[in-house]
Amino acid sequence: MTLYPASIGCVIITLVAISTGYAAESDQAFLTCPTLSDDQVRLACYDSYAPREESMQPLLGNGVDGLTMHEPNKLLARLDSQDERVHYMDATLSVKYPVLNPVVDAISSVINIDRVRNTPRLYLAFTTRFSQYVATRQSSPVVARRYNPELFLRVWRDGVYDRTNPSHWDFGYGHESNGQRISDPQGYRLAADAADLRGDPEITARESISRGWDYLSIDWVKEWNTPFLVKLAGRTETQIDYRHYLDHGLFQGDPEEYNVWEGDGAESRPRANYSCLQFALAYTLQDEPCSDWVCFERVELEHTTGYARPSDNYSTSLEVTTQLAGIPLYFWARTGYNSDLVDYYKYTNSWGIGMEFLR
Repeated sequence: MTLYPASIGCVIITLVAISTGYAAESDQAFLTCPTLSDDQVRLACYDSYAPREESMQPLLGNGVDGLTMHEPNKLLARLDSQDERVHYMDATLSVKYPVLNPVVDAISSVINIDRVRNTPRLYLAFTTRFSQYVATRQSSPVVARRYNPELFLRVWRDGVYDRTNPSHWDFGYGHESNGQRISDPQGYRLAADAADLRGDPEITARESISRGWDYLSIDWVKEWNTPFLVKLAGRTETQIDYRHYLDHGLFQGDPEEYNVWEGDGAESRPRANYSCLQFALAYTLQDEPCSDWVCFERVELEHTTGYARPSDNYSTSLEVTTQLAGIPLYFWARTGYNSDLVDYYKYTNSWGIGMEFLR
């Protein structure tokens, strides 16, 4: 994209005008308000010049600026039918941070985007998942499962501050991999032999097979701050995510997917067959269904499929979050594909119980 001198000049003028406007309002307040004799009237005068956005909180998105949650952060005990049928500790950490805010604001002004109502932000996000086999494998190793940096632009469509039904669109570019390195049969055989010497099952060698993709994404999230159930006040959130996995990406290059030498047949298994479209419906309850110790908080149903074979390879999960004595207790069950990036094409049943942090 080429930036012409006129556009650059508009950006500079916009930034100067914004800072000058705030300074002018502050000067006007100190010229006008001290002349008022009544204390309450004088305080009200100062309040009238205060920026309005400072007291506002967004209804959706867990914050607009600063370091905030991207996906829910989780810590749970988990069991997978494709694994060794032993429990392991599983953790997901996910954050996002806005970058280039002055540039985004300036461009928004130049192309006449309402920055108060739409609040565009360019976010750098990072999500990682890892597992630890505590006391079930030698040395209780930690296994990397997911490495997912992403850069995306978020644009609010119904407003972010004090709105009834906010929504936003995300347009992003990301890389998702499992952080492993085995990509040939020789490396796999060496890892399997080493696992056998340690007394570990061969699945520990399989966990080291490399997977990786670059993708383009479009996500839509909408929240209705109205009761979905008549007697239980709360808010409903819907989400539709689409990923297009690239044949050759900036970070990954060619995708690393199923290899014939893994022994599951000669048919190719592109990721697009299993997990490109995601639909989620969540209902968050307010404080009514709470006792002194227990507070039922949130239930979410999620359905995922591929765009190549949407009727063949689908996955469904159910999540329930409740506060138990101040602990965000989380119950989770899933059936389908993509339980692990290594086994993204294998049908798996998974269960877990632990903690989920939504803020």
